Amino acid sequence: MDIDGLRRVDPQYRIQKGQIRFSRTEIIHIAIAVLVLSIAFTAILYRGSRLNDDEILNFVEIFAVALLLVVCSFMLHEFGHKFVAQRYNVWSEFRAYPSGLMIALLFSLVAGFLFAAPGAVYIRGDVSREMNGKISLAGPAVNFAVAAVAMILCFSVGGFWGIIPMLMYLNAMLGLFNMIPILPFDGSKIFAWNKFAYAAMIAIGAAELAVYFLFV
Repeated sequence: MDIDGLRRVDPQYRIQKGQIRFSRTEIIHIAIAVLVLSIAFTAILYRGSRLNDDEILNFVEIFAVALLLVVCSFMLHEFGHKFVAQRYNVWSEFRAYPSGLMIALLFSLVAGFLFAAPGAVYIRGDVSREMNGKISLAGPAVNFAVAAVAMILCFSVGGFWGIIPMLMYLNAMLGLFNMIPILPFDGSKIFAWNKFAYAAMIAIGAAELAVYFLFV
């Protein structure tokens, strides 16, 4: 996250307090990140299969699953940061990392696993340590919330061909990974703001992963 003077970013921004806004540039960056990550996930899920006439529909279905996983994990994480920042009347927009997206795509095609740094939400404004901590906490908190909903669905309605368990695992893992207490991870800013909140988030993520590995 990048912090700068709010007035230099948008002199009219204070009038828009609490409003959720997306610029055209941000929408383009979001679309690129979602598309590339979805292709990377599709490559991983489809790895080892050969495409023929009978498999085209299967490929489309796998891409749809990958798109769902990306939007409901990576992008909801970033939107958590963005929306909380905008509630504080802080300029906040997502920017994709072209090199990070290319690395993610290459790893998925060559190695068969995802190593992704697709982008981040940048903020500029008068941000206190507490505000920065809460904005940082919002991303992993969204992941843990989605993982909790997926966990409930797993035990109540089933896995839906493995989609719901994947959603649970991916969100719990992504949220916990971002709790690493060193920059630039969210955990570093949460830890600097509130040690109790940091410990609680770690406990929630660890508990969700434990439930996944033991019972799902």
